[in-house]
Amino acid sequence: MKIDASVWMLATFGASLLVGAGALLRAAFAGGRVNGASPSSNPNEAGGDPHHHITRLQAELTAFREEALTANAAREAQRIEMVEQRQRAERQVQGAQAEIQRLSAELDAAKSRAQTLEQMVKDLKGKLASSEDELKKPRPPGPEPKTLTGLSGDTGDLQKKLKAANEERDAARAKIEALERLVEGVRARSRELAEELKSLKKE
Repeated sequence: MKIDASVWMLATFGASLLVGAGALLRAAFAGGRVNGASPSSNPNEAGGDPHHHITRLQAELTAFREEALTANAAREAQRIEMVEQRQRAERQVQGAQAEIQRLSAELDAAKSRAQTLEQMVKDLKGKLASSEDELKKPRPPGPEPKTLTGLSGDTGDLQKKLKAANEERDAARAKIEALERLVEGVRARSRELAEELKSLKKE
């Protein structure tokens, strides 16, 4: 776990307090041994009670330790939050890329279907034109031959098929346009997410 600079300074200051307290305690005990030879000496003179100073220093050190722990915990919580943000951004980027692949495959299929329908419309137009030309040819007077009746029926069927093919082709074209807009939108969002992830990794 990474320790913040402020936490390090607090810990250093706390260690200095411990060293100072130890020095004060040694000086107090040494002074007590020297002054013990004089019955009239007062242990509370010239500096006060050393135990009181030690207790105060220990309380300050405890407070500094708690502050250091609090700062370090806040730093660790911030680090965890940043990691979670990066992970969420990575998942979103991956999801956007997967969606782009899916939509691109669907777009390719729609374009292939549209090309097939274009060719179908072209073939039907050619057949319909030939059938109509055949019906327009002059014929000798008399009853209408069965072949001509059948040709007329075929022309009607071709007209219906051509109409349905045109409608399906137009629907395929509209689907392609919608998919292209959708793919472009997802790509734009994917670029935004990638930039956001890049900035998060720098922090």
